[in-house]
Amino acid sequence: MSMGSQQLAEDYAHLKEFLKLYPNITLVRTVGQPPDSYEIEYTLRGFSREGTNNVTITSSHRILLSLPFGYPHFAPIAKPLSPVFHPDFDPAAIRIADQWQKNPSLPELIVHIGEMISGNIYTVEEPFNPEAADWYRSHADQLPLDTLSLTDIEDTKIQLDSLADDTFASLGLEHDNFLAPKTNIDPAEIDSIRNLVAQNKIFSANKLLSDLPADAAFPDRDEIQQNIGKVLRKTDQLFQLAEQLEDMAKFDEALEVTDNLLALAADAPGAEALRDRIQQSYQLAQSAGLPPRQTAAAPDSPQRADSTPPLPPKPPRSKSALRLGNSIPVRPILIGMVILAFCVGMISLYFKDQNTISQSQANLLKGQLLLDKGQFEAAHAALESAQRSLTELTILRFRKSTYEQGIVTLMTSPQLQEGLKGNILYEGEYVSAETANALKELNVLSDQGQALAKENNVNDALKLYRQAYQLALNHKLIKHQSTIEEVIHSLELQQTLSMAELAEQNKNWEQAAEAYRKALSLSAKMQSLGTTSDITHRLTAATFRQDLDLSKKAFTQSQWQETIRFLQQAQQTITANPTVVSEKERRDLHKLLVNARLYLMLSRAREAYEAKNWEIAIQEYQNALSLLHSEPDSTEQLVGDSVDKIGKTLLMVQIAQMQEKVLVAEGSDNNEEVIALSRNIQQLIQSSTYSGDPSVQTVYQKIEKKIAQQREILNQEEKIRWLEENFEDIFRNNYPTFRGSRLVQPKAVFNKKIGNKSIYTLTCVEKSQGSSSKLELSYMFDPATGRWSVPKE
Repeated sequence: MSMGSQQLAEDYAHLKEFLKLYPNITLVRTVGQPPDSYEIEYTLRGFSREGTNNVTITSSHRILLSLPFGYPHFAPIAKPLSPVFHPDFDPAAIRIADQWQKNPSLPELIVHIGEMISGNIYTVEEPFNPEAADWYRSHADQLPLDTLSLTDIEDTKIQLDSLADDTFASLGLEHDNFLAPKTNIDPAEIDSIRNLVAQNKIFSANKLLSDLPADAAFPDRDEIQQNIGKVLRKTDQLFQLAEQLEDMAKFDEALEVTDNLLALAADAPGAEALRDRIQQSYQLAQSAGLPPRQTAAAPDSPQRADSTPPLPPKPPRSKSALRLGNSIPVRPILIGMVILAFCVGMISLYFKDQNTISQSQANLLKGQLLLDKGQFEAAHAALESAQRSLTELTILRFRKSTYEQGIVTLMTSPQLQEGLKGNILYEGEYVSAETANALKELNVLSDQGQALAKENNVNDALKLYRQAYQLALNHKLIKHQSTIEEVIHSLELQQTLSMAELAEQNKNWEQAAEAYRKALSLSAKMQSLGTTSDITHRLTAATFRQDLDLSKKAFTQSQWQETIRFLQQAQQTITANPTVVSEKERRDLHKLLVNARLYLMLSRAREAYEAKNWEIAIQEYQNALSLLHSEPDSTEQLVGDSVDKIGKTLLMVQIAQMQEKVLVAEGSDNNEEVIALSRNIQQLIQSSTYSGDPSVQTVYQKIEKKIAQQREILNQEEKIRWLEENFEDIFRNNYPTFRGSRLVQPKAVFNKKIGNKSIYTLTCVEKSQGSSSKLELSYMFDPATGRWSVPKE
């Protein structure tokens, strides 16, 4: 993985963990592997305005963040996907450059944009949207509209009435019980990280540090993390600078930069391969830069050199010699001299022909040498010169055909004829010089790519093979294109599978599944059925584990419906492909699914209880008990005491439902119904297996006391009715003087109790002789004798 890709992958992993702290920021979609484009949704109150309509408050906003080439040295590009009415927003961009310069952190930037949307941050000087700036000035007292809150990890407490405790708190069924206990960090791991940093093995140290739990703390963790981050950013800069210098053919400077990079991070991925590649390019450049050896060219036409001296001029005949003819034989001397001259001439011609043949052979050899060097025009000229020389033979003309045959053979050779057309022999085929150079470069790239692939340096190998493919494409090397393309697909598949395996090691199942999908697409192009089958199997396994991982996260956040949905998806996956997971994973899935359903039932029961929707609450608690009894293996941690607690809570909810009816009867002064309903509650308790529980006994005693009170009230009402019906006899019997008076408007009220005896006050109005007066009498009932009497003072 190149330095830039590693930065993107690390930022993505960090961002996903970071956003878990902000429930109102959601990562909707990503593009790229690793991602270089993010779609973010904010569930925040912020101003929006469409067209010329009035400004309104909207609670959902989306933005797009794109990471450019050169990130993180260049700020991301932010664009709103939904209307946001803000001074620093326009339809095509968001002002974030200043924030990025202060703090080049992707997670912090996303939070910063959320603060902008909610009105916590805005700029009214040189705004993107002047109209929004004016609005914010005039409505500053309304800002901010919202705040970014961290996830609340505390469970809420539900207050119940005196008949039952809080359902979840009393049952001890908090979902935290399912979380694995925190593991302690081995000090040797921390020492190993420090040693790697000291040895400048920054990437290895960063890997070990990132593998530690996020909540694992040790004294200098933050300092080490910051130092590693600085070095990683610096190495990324140096890596890009070295590649740029390499592209500019500044190999000596590029080598110096790679040396600095390795000094900072000795284990930087791809750095050694980069340095070797630059070193090779540097050596090739030096070789190509040497002045070519100069070869003295023979003249096209040999200079004719006649080494035979000219014949001496014939001396003039002397009269004096003739006169001596009588004594010396002149004719034989003349004949001898003619023969001598002929012989000398023939010898001269012979040497001349020998010189011509030597010159022709020299040009033939020169032509061969020039042909071997690829100087075809010059070679052709030299061979023509050699052929012309042979036409000048005289006495050795019979040898012309012998020497000329070699010249003609060379002149008609495919090497020369193709060379004159601009073609050269390369790998057994005559091609153009341009094509031959392209093939040579193609072979160099392929050889280097193959060497890197053998070293498992897939990223750099891919880079070279893609350059080779583009070279073959540009020069229309069709038969090489398909071969290189197959190699590229193979390397891309290898790279993608490595990414998938790395994601699996980090338990990033979403990224693993995405990588396997890409690998499946690549393997389809390669038409490798075995590979496709294996990748399909691994993709299914990764998808299963992704759903299982998502379900666990939803479970820890008490999102029971989401947990069940993910688990059902995982269940469907293994139902269709039963061999992709182990039996233990299958059992774990079923166990988590049962527990999620249990918590969903208890959660619904609690919500129904709060709303006093007794029927639903009772039904959900009954469902929870049925589930616990039907799935003892999956709920082994909950069976026993938890079953008793849920059963007891169910009884309490049933009592609360009936007690509500009692309260309604009391409000209607229907004491007989109060007693009847209270007796039903007692019967419910007596028939329950929890009748002996102290808290249930307390409830029973409260109900018993209520029944006694209601009976006493009914008894008092009965006595009051009897007194008011018989008030005349009572007054006349106890006060004979009133026998002649008319008594009206009786009224009896309970007064007090003395022991078991109840004392009532009875009043009425006496009308006699046009006047009226109020009469009052205290009357006592003794339940032991069943008699009424006037109490003694």
